[in-house]
Order: sequence, then C-alpha cells, then structure tokens
Amino acid sequence: MKLTALLLFLFSAPSLYAQAYLDVIEIIDGDTLRVSVSGKPVQVQLKGIDAPEDTSNPKLEFDMERSGLDQASLLEMGQAATTHLKTLVKPGQQVSTPIDLEDRDRYGRFTAVVYAGSETSLNQAMVQDGYARPLKPQSMPKPLRQRLEAAWKAARDKQSGLFASHKQDFETWLKAQR
Repeated sequence: MKLTALLLFLFSAPSLYAQAYLDVIEIIDGDTLRVSVSGKPVQVQLKGIDAPEDTSNPKLEFDMERSGLDQASLLEMGQAATTHLKTLVKPGQQVSTPIDLEDRDRYGRFTAVVYAGSETSLNQAMVQDGYARPLKPQSMPKPLRQRLEAAWKAARDKQSGLFASHKQDFETWLKAQR
C-alpha cells in the first residue's frame, strides 16, 4: 500500500498515466525487470508477453504438467529468454515507460510497456526476436496487441530465437499455453 501511494505521488498526473524514467536494478527473467523507484525496488512485468520460466516455481510446474516437457528443457528455454533480455537492457540503465498505476498482473507486479533507448519496446523486441509469446487478453490496448502480433508473425516467419534454438520444445510449450 505504501508503495502504491509512493508511485501515485511520483507519477501523479491528471490521468493515471505518466511517463516514468526508472533505473534497472535487475533482469529477473525473460519478461520481468526490477527497477528502482525513489530507491525502492519494484517489479515490472513486460506487459502483454510471456517467456518460459528460468527458475523452479509454480508456473514452471504448471507448464510441465500442461506441456509434458521436462523441467530441464523448460528451464533451458527460460534461461535463453532471460539471457536475451539481458542483451537488450542492463542493470543501471535507465528505461522509460508510460506506466498505468492500476495495471498489475495476478502476482501483484506492475505491468508496463518498457523502452530502453529505442523506439521498439522491450516487450515487442522479446516477441520479435523469438524469446517470448504475445498474450491475447482483450483488455490489452489494441495498438499494443497489434504490434505484438506483428512481431510474433515476424519471429515465426524468420524462425528467430527459440524457434531456431529449441524449435520442438518451444512449439510444444506454445501449444500448451492456449
């Protein structure tokens, strides 16, 4: 609650949207960053995307059950996705996001479209490079959904990222996500 109040104070504007400039503390996994907000660590989920897990957790267990893939195969894909995100953004780097202070995922993380000095968001780059899949929630803004879908088509057409390095396992994981 205190964190929400702090964020509301920091990013107050006539609407709940504000452009925030944040310092990256850590790349947690292929779709999550930890950033600093007034010296406090905050987790930010890259909005609209999902990458394979890189650590043992309930989502990994769920993915194992649904896909039939073993833990090692899933973790290998997740670690590849995390490694790729680390090539796009580094700890200490400043990122920007038009953050929506009410937009949180089911784990309580803020969800945002994050930019790291490029016109292409990290969200879109992870999908376009073949290391994450776009989510399909109808609540996602249409322009973001369209950009992610176009990036996904490009990744599939070029067989980028996990399509190239882990094709069969990635396809199996993708089918299980539907």
